[in-house]
Amino acid sequence: MKRLAAVLAALLLCLGTPALAVAQLGPQNVPTPLTQDPEEGEETVNLDPDTGFSTLQLVLMFGGAGAVVVLVAWLIARDARGKAPGKERGRTSAAGGGGTPAAVAGKTTRERERERARKRNKAKAVRDQRKRNRPR
Repeated sequence: MKRLAAVLAALLLCLGTPALAVAQLGPQNVPTPLTQDPEEGEETVNLDPDTGFSTLQLVLMFGGAGAVVVLVAWLIARDARGKAPGKERGRTSAAGGGGTPAAVAGKTTRERERERARKRNKAKAVRDQRKRNRPR
């Protein structure tokens, strides 16, 4: 019942729209001309030829817009710096070792190999744990 009422209301609105459009044109159904011919002896004089913005207004508008952009950029950068990880984390090296590149460079080859082996064993233990805890 509600669906039928909604369909009838939509149909009524669609049928009422053309009638309103015809009513706007008036009785002769001919639109008025877009431009009117100036009558003889009547001249239009533009008393204020400068209708644009002054230089000061343009400078204030663009300066204000630039200030808003700079403020937003500063706020984003400040927030990003606050959320960034600390210096002690650093980036991991391409060789797969963790820590800062200076810390990796100070290790011997044997220490790096042991560290990689520990990481592999830990990852394997995590995978095995996930396999054991799977729902069955």
